[in-house]
Amino acid sequence: MRNLQVRIRRPPSRASDLELVESERPQLTNGAFLARLQWLALDPFRCAADATARDLPKPGDLVPARGVGQVIESRHDVFGVGSLVVLDCGLQQLCVSSGHHARLLHAGQTPVSTALGVLGAPGMAAYFGLLDLARLRLGETVLVSAAANAAGAMAGQIAMLKGARAIGIAGTREKCDWVTRHARLSGCINHTAENLDARLRQLAPHGVDIYVDNVGGELLERILAGGHFAAGARIVQNNVMPEEPQALLTRGGYLPGKMAPEVLRLNLKDYEQRRGEFLREAIAWHGAGRIAAKEHVVEGLANAPAHLLLAMQGGNFGRPLVRV
Repeated sequence: MRNLQVRIRRPPSRASDLELVESERPQLTNGAFLARLQWLALDPFRCAADATARDLPKPGDLVPARGVGQVIESRHDVFGVGSLVVLDCGLQQLCVSSGHHARLLHAGQTPVSTALGVLGAPGMAAYFGLLDLARLRLGETVLVSAAANAAGAMAGQIAMLKGARAIGIAGTREKCDWVTRHARLSGCINHTAENLDARLRQLAPHGVDIYVDNVGGELLERILAGGHFAAGARIVQNNVMPEEPQALLTRGGYLPGKMAPEVLRLNLKDYEQRRGEFLREAIAWHGAGRIAAKEHVVEGLANAPAHLLLAMQGGNFGRPLVRV
């Protein structure tokens, strides 16, 4: 059995910067297992030129990805043949793992693809970013960017479930319609077609208490410059390029000593030991139909390069996934 992979030719800006290659079936070693991937998640921030990861992939590297697969051969004490696992595997059909950064699929993560979306890392980031890092309180107003994507949609819905108001920001009318009709947020702003300042003054006249920032860059600076934050506001940054908070706030018009929002950077690794806490509540919400999830799926690894580039340009609608 050959192993189809997607590797990097050069820092990706077009689909041709990635290449499909065939390699030999991975060799199993003691203490490891071999999984055949079923689903792969595409995370643009892991490949972007301004990626926060120190191990930014280089030409020739496998495109990094997290996936769900079934163990087909094992010399591991925990991950036996037939087990479904969630693991860091890269964009490929077959993956050997020592079990590091791997875990068994939770029985409540159904359908399986949710383990890579609302019941996986994006949902967990939204959950702990809001409830632990930002300390969400009843009645607060939460603003969420990329509100139709997995982390953004989950953040908005958690805020609503916890008794807050949630306003989304998205880039098309179709996405905003989904955010208000299916995710049931209080409102959504199409930042490409509407006046962001005017709409924020309309939807959050007393200011924003928490901004869940999934995109950074110009959008964050526009919100800061517009003076849309309430006293005691918090900005939770998830998978955006790190920047010294005071420099960011100064560009937004907040001088040192002036009351400014608190900038909080989410590190999901800090919450790994609390994954069970998130899953207990999130699986119950999802099972009761209280959480909507949007997925943008393509079939086969051959379609992964174009799909990844679309996501890097913000063109995806929902969690970008590959069914292998």
